[in-house]
Amino acid sequence: MNEDISWPPVTDDEDLARFVLFRGWIRSSHSTVKPDAFIPYPYPDLSVTRHIGLSVEEVWQIGQAVADRRPATLYGRADIQAVHIRRQALRIVPTPEPRNHANITDWPKDKPAQKIIAQELAAVARYVPNPNQ
Repeated sequence: MNEDISWPPVTDDEDLARFVLFRGWIRSSHSTVKPDAFIPYPYPDLSVTRHIGLSVEEVWQIGQAVADRRPATLYGRADIQAVHIRRQALRIVPTPEPRNHANITDWPKDKPAQKIIAQELAAVARYVPNPNQ
């Protein structure tokens, strides 16, 4: 995928949301997110939403729209700063649609390597439960 330079680049201190659409992605005992939330397999990219320019309500509206398209339940989101993704030698590529969308790219091909990275990302992500649940 070519990077679209017309979209503002993602800065290291920018917050990104990974919407949690599966109950199995949450550790209910700690209210933390499991590494599975950050596994791209079987896809080459991992979809996230940029918080930039959005209110908290708008972030949740985007998450609900993502869930409705599947259909799935929006349990919450895993918020993570872009710097943590880049520390794993991954890229964050903004996309024009949907609004504030970006893909995390350059994942290793093999699933065990993806799992190691996902564990690192989950360890620094902050789980935010859906306030409408």
